[in-house]
Formats: sequence, structure tokens, C-alpha cells
Amino acid sequence: MNFNLYLDDRTAKELDKTAKKLGETRSGLIRKAVREWLEKKALGSPAWPPAILDWQGVPDFPSFESHRDELLPPREDPLA
Repeated sequence: MNFNLYLDDRTAKELDKTAKKLGETRSGLIRKAVREWLEKKALGSPAWPPAILDWQGVPDFPSFESHRDELLPPREDPLA
């Protein structure tokens, strides 16, 4: 499928420069960008990248729950 895409001069120049640097065509980069956007936004993939979702934390760092007993109760109900 073909269609026309109009870009401002600055964006077009950056696209040309990046395509040349990566050894890609403009159309190829645009195709990849649209596919990536669709996978992330329109097709419902997770909002967080895999690096965040897969992070297991720092093994020797104390858990958040270990400090709960140090918290003071609220003075009054903030929603009252």
C-alpha cells in the first residue's frame, strides 16, 4: 500500500540523515516507526518497557515493607 506523507523540512532532513547513517531508506524507517508505534500504543502492549517489567530489584536492598512499622498513622482521615 502506498500513500503520501508530508513532513516539515526539519523532520525530513533529520529523517534523511538518520536513514543514511543506518543504511536504511526513508520509507523503511517510517515503516518501522509506524509498526513500533502500533505495537506499543494501538495494539495494547504494556506501557512499561521489558527492561522495567523484568527488573528484579537489588538483592541486598531492604524491602519497602520492612520500614512500615516506622510510619506514623495519619492524624485524621484526609478524605473526610
